This record gives sequence, structure tokens and C-alpha cells, in this order.
Amino acid sequence: MGKNENGGVGFGLFAVAMAVGTSAVAQEGSSADQAEAATSLEAIVVTGSRSPQQISEIARTIYVVESAQIQTEARSGKTLQQILADAIPSFDPASEGARTSFGQNLRGRTPLILIDGVSMNSARSLSRQFDSIDPFNIERVEVLSGATAIYGGNATGGIINIITKKGKDAEPGLHAEVTGGMGSGFAGSQDFDRNAAGAVTYDSDNWDARFSIAGNRTGAFYDGSDTILIPDITQTSTAFNERIDLMGSIGYQVDEGRRLEFSGQYFDSKQDSDYGLYYGLNFAALGNPSLFETRDGYESDFNPQTRRSMYNVTYTDDDVFGQQLLLQGAYRSEKIKFNPFPASGNAETGTYFAGSSQDTDYYSVKAALVAEPTDQLKITYGVDADRDSFKSRQNVFDMRTAAVSGGLDFDTVGITGLYPSIDVSTIAGFAEASYEATDRVTLNGGVRYQFVNTKVSDFVGAAQQVAILQGSATSADVIPGGEVNYDAALFSAGATYQLTNTQQVYANFSQGFELPDPAKYYGYGLYSLAGGHYTLINSVNVGDSALEAIKTNSFEIGYRVDDGTYNLETAAYYSLSDRSINLNRSTLAVEVVDQERRVYGIEGKVGAKLDHGFDVGVLGHWVRTEVKDDGWEKDSIGTASVSKLGGYVGWTNDALSLKFYGQHVFELMDADGFTIDDYTLFDLTGGYTFENTDTTLNFGIHNVFDTDYTTIWGSRAKALYGGLADESIFDYKGRGRTFAISLTKVF
Repeated sequence: MGKNENGGVGFGLFAVAMAVGTSAVAQEGSSADQAEAATSLEAIVVTGSRSPQQISEIARTIYVVESAQIQTEARSGKTLQQILADAIPSFDPASEGARTSFGQNLRGRTPLILIDGVSMNSARSLSRQFDSIDPFNIERVEVLSGATAIYGGNATGGIINIITKKGKDAEPGLHAEVTGGMGSGFAGSQDFDRNAAGAVTYDSDNWDARFSIAGNRTGAFYDGSDTILIPDITQTSTAFNERIDLMGSIGYQVDEGRRLEFSGQYFDSKQDSDYGLYYGLNFAALGNPSLFETRDGYESDFNPQTRRSMYNVTYTDDDVFGQQLLLQGAYRSEKIKFNPFPASGNAETGTYFAGSSQDTDYYSVKAALVAEPTDQLKITYGVDADRDSFKSRQNVFDMRTAAVSGGLDFDTVGITGLYPSIDVSTIAGFAEASYEATDRVTLNGGVRYQFVNTKVSDFVGAAQQVAILQGSATSADVIPGGEVNYDAALFSAGATYQLTNTQQVYANFSQGFELPDPAKYYGYGLYSLAGGHYTLINSVNVGDSALEAIKTNSFEIGYRVDDGTYNLETAAYYSLSDRSINLNRSTLAVEVVDQERRVYGIEGKVGAKLDHGFDVGVLGHWVRTEVKDDGWEKDSIGTASVSKLGGYVGWTNDALSLKFYGQHVFELMDADGFTIDDYTLFDLTGGYTFENTDTTLNFGIHNVFDTDYTTIWGSRAKALYGGLADESIFDYKGRGRTFAISLTKVF
């Protein structure tokens, strides 16, 4: 076996031993401990089902990352992606400094990211769902691992539901909170980050509200050898980035059983860097990669950015014909920009530089009724509908200016289309039931039927539009658009068995499906040029090659226990999809192939509260992703998940808390020889509370041993984009040792 296989088998055996050993210890707890744990397992969540349900009744693997952990670690310098990757076993490790979460899977597949139940995923998914909220505004995060039928499309990996802070969660009366902090690796004068946030909350019997503003500014990022990082020209990074997050919510408790709530958010995260990737005079580095380097003096009139506005209104009524009514309406508008990037055109355009951007408008309505015909039976049923409208373009830059500056000066000379416009409309009906068959057995089942209509606009090929802009051609035929419908019936079934009041075993089957990115599939054509006109020879279009949904069947068995002192959740899973999605390394177009794809693995998380304020924990995930050709072979590292093993030791007294955390990422090699190298990182975080003044000082040291390593995203990017240029320019490294400190005051 190779290095990766040994590590994977070793962790698989470790996970089994961990589950058995901790289970045995946990069963020796006192009856008082068991009573305390019953409360832990009965925490109310909304992720596992469409209505509130106790964790102990859900036949799924559920994790809840609470506000205290999120706020402590964020104020100690961690991002939301890092916090979740450190806390959720089956969530892939985060790539430090990366803006994208592409390939950061949940159980080896793409998760659906929600904020207060509103989808952050779009038809043209760009994996910027975590570049959408400041951790200061998060109350908790609920994570369901594995495909879910009830939430429908694009949730084959599971659900990550980010719940925001509201006035109703605060103490009665008027209160305020402010925080400010800074961080640095002390590797250079511009290696300096700063952040600040403030919120005002109000809570009364009928009215509640919260208004907040949070922002940060990052400086230069350096790796473990004190070398400034190569700019991420593909998905962009958060170096030299400014972010602001404005949020507000107002809730009105009409009476004891009815509530109306409105919330809104404005989020803007943009990069404005003085440093860029130097391509050499007249782009000589494209032929001689040794000339590539990071240089000062970068200027561009087009810079990476994520700008989002979102509005959400919910209404709940506990008695509508004896049932509970849940209503939600939401609107999300976002504008996303990328870094100037070399594009391979055609004989007329040659290689040109362009910066892509896209606009998305998303509308959704959800309605559900919750009925309890008997004490043992709970039924939730309803309707979802949404519409996703997508438009894209690219800023084409002056090649003379760019060439003379070696790619350090980009001036827009024109704007052309990049992909066809896409409108995706979805309507779905669902029903799920939970039945307490006995005092120990709870059965769960659900069904969802989803209908999707996709409209694709007529489109002239992107390269042909650039040629027309440059004057090499005057006109071109359009690639015909059209309309295509998909539908899918999804089912789920599961059972939970209570071994004791503190522990359960469960098994589950659930289906999910995903729709491949239509913008990167349609709109590609082969043209011939004559007399200044491009004539279309053939193309990828709706009429000739309509996309179809890819269905995934997911199975899992699991065990969990929480007796107040010891806690454990572990599960084994297997998921199989009927087709696969590939990214062409030359054109970056999406290709759907009739090739089965399977992901299977073991995840586990165990913790213990010890005497004298100590607590310890271990989590891990062993995962394999394979596609079927003649036989099963490893899938590309561009999308396959890595195995990981992490653990921590913490100590807390009345005022001081400390936590030392380490995580090892196992090596992964695919069938084409591309590799994600293994690495190990350690972080130290802590806080001190000045009780008399309601003030907390948080601090952190990240990458304690200043490890020099390539991030997972850097390795993926080399595999995905290496066909366009030398792989060295996609080798995005992780940040070296950094220090962070912050101060928080509550009024």
C-alpha cells in the first residue's frame, strides 16, 4: 500500500476502536450524569427536518456548533470555514486564506449552505457561500451530514444551516456589544489585519430587535518561509481584503402562538491589492515559468469582490386548524467578481486577459404545516418554490498595457458576455413523518417531488464576442438557447433505537440530486470565420444535449452517546451517484459523463470533560471517492475529499480558558497522479474574562510551528487549471505563523 492507504486504514481502525472504547466508558457513568445528558441529546434543531425536532429522535448524523465556540475562536483569529472544519468530522479541512470553498465537501460531496434557511447556493455555483457573513453575527451552525431528500437539489453532501443572532436570543431589555482586534505574522510591514464589530439588541415581551455592523481589513499573507504568497488568480484570496457586514432583524410576538420576523443583510467583501502575479515582460513567464513572481505595483480597474443583499421574512402560527404553520419568503441579490485571468481564445483573438463577473437574483417561498394526529406521530408537509436568475460578463483588458507591465496593469477596453443567461425555476412538494413506534424506537420517512425548469438564452460564443470587440470580426451566429425540464422523486427512511436515555443507534437511507452548472455546460460552439462573420458549425445547446439531474443514494449507520461527561458520535456511510461531473482542464467547461461515482467512509467525534477544568476531544474522517470505468478508480483531487484526524486539549477556570488544537491532513493521490500532500497544523487559542467589567480578552497563535505547506485548494487548483499554464502559479500556500488578539465589551 502507498502512504495514503496506510494512513486511511490506520484511521479506520482507530475510529472503530474509539467508538467501542468510548461507548464502554460512557455506559459506566452515573444515573445523574445520564439525566444531564438526556438534556444534551434533546437539543432542538431545525436542520435534520423541516420542523423542530430533538437530536435524539433524528436518524441522521447531526452536529451543532454553538455561539460560544464560534465567537471565541473567531475572536482568536479563525475564519468560519476553519471553525467548522475543526469542529465537523466530515467537513473537509479549510484552505487558509482562500475565498473559495470549492471542493470543501461534506462527506465527500457538495453541501447546501443556508443562512436562516435561505439557500446560498445558486445555479452557477461559485463556492463563495462562506464569503457571506461575519462570524460576529452567527448564533450557531447546524450541520446534517449526508444526502437529504427533504431539502431537494444540491444537498448531496448534506446541509450546513447558519443561524444568525436575533433580539429574541438576548437578555430582556436594551443591550450592546462591541469588539475589536488585530492580527499579524510579523513577516513584513503590510502583514497586519484588523477587525471591529458592534451590535445593539432589544428584547421585550412583544418586540425584539438586533442591529449590527462588523468589518475587517486584512493585509499581506506570508507562508511559513516568510515569502509573500502567490496571488490566487483563479478563485481569489482574502489577502488585502476589506469586508463589511450589516445585519438587522425585527421580531414581533403577535401572541403566545404567533410570531412575525423580518431580517436583512448587506455584505461586501472586496480585494484591493498592491501585489500581483508578474508574468514577465510580454508574458515571457508563460514560456519560462521561472520568471513568475509576486511583485508590488499591481493596478487594476477590476478587482475581486462579493457583494450581497438579502431579505428574509418568516411567520409562524402554532394553531392553524390544529397544526403549526411555518411560512418563509426570501430574496437574495449578489454580484461577484474574479481576478484578471488569461483566457485561451481562438486564432483571431489569441490569448487575452479578462475578468469575469456575474449577477444572481434569487427568490424563494417556503410553506409547511406540522400536524400531530397522535402523541406518537408527527407529520410535516408543504411546498417550496424558488427562482434563480443568472447573468454574466467579462471585462476584457488592454493587452498592450498588460504585456508591457508583465500583467501588473489591467485597463478595461470593453465588456462582453461570458456565459448564456440562465433562469432556473423550481417547485417542490414534500412530506415527512416521525413515528414513535415504541418507547425506544423512532421511525422517520419522507418523500419529495421536485420539478425544475431551466431557461437558457441564445448566446454568441465568448471568444467570438472578444474577436468582434477587438475588430477581428464583425458578426457571429448565435448558439441557440432553449428550455429544459427536470424532475426527481426523492425518498428517505430511517430508524433510531434508544439503547439507554443517553445513547442511540440509528440507520438511514436518503436520496439527493444535483444539477450540473448549466452556464459552464451550454454556450460552447465551433465556428468558422469568413468575410468577418463567424458561422456556427456545431455547439453544445439545450436542443441537442439537455442536461439531466444526477441522483445520489446515500446510506448510513451511526451511534451517539452523551452522558454529560463523555460524548461520542460516529457513523459509517456509503453514497452512490449514477453519473459524474468532470471539468475540462483546457476549456474549463463542465462535462457530464455516464460514470458512476461513489463516496464511502467513517466519521467520528469524541470528547470528555475531565477534572480540574480540563477537557479533551478527538475527531476524524476517513473517506474514499471513486469513479467507475472498467473498474473502480480514484476520483480527481479536483473534487475528491481528503481524510483528516484532529484533536484538542482545553483548560478552563472561572476567568481563563486555553485550547491547543492540532489537525493532520492525509495525503491523497488520484488516478492521474495529482497529489494533495499531507501536512499537520497546530493552533493555540484562549481568552480571559474580566468579570466585573463584562470584558473578554481573546488571543490566538495559528500555525504554531510555522509550517510551510500547500493548501488543499492550491493542490486542487494545480489539477484543475494546470492545463492552462505552468502549475507553479496555482500553488497557493497556507499562511505561516500568525498572532491575533481582540477585546470584547458587553453593556
